[in-house]
Amino acid sequence: MSSSCKTIASLVAVLSILSLHGEAQAYMNPGTGSMILQALIAGFAVISVTVKIYWYKLVAFFKGETYDPEEDLLADIDLDQETTEDSGE
Repeated sequence: MSSSCKTIASLVAVLSILSLHGEAQAYMNPGTGSMILQALIAGFAVISVTVKIYWYKLVAFFKGETYDPEEDLLADIDLDQETTEDSGE
């Protein structure tokens, strides 16, 4: 097929789709809204953690330091703290 035939065929296909457009008559159940909200919250969480990680790398770069992810991201967590319960002895 020549390029003009392909163009005409594409044009006819697009025009036929647009001319046969009707109402959708679709239904969205209540779970769909909940799923969309969950996806938006998860997307915000992923974006915020990504920005946080790269922010520390950018700050370390401008300070002339090396970036240590364990030092920056886990600074507030005490990993050596042990919780013991009285065994009644």
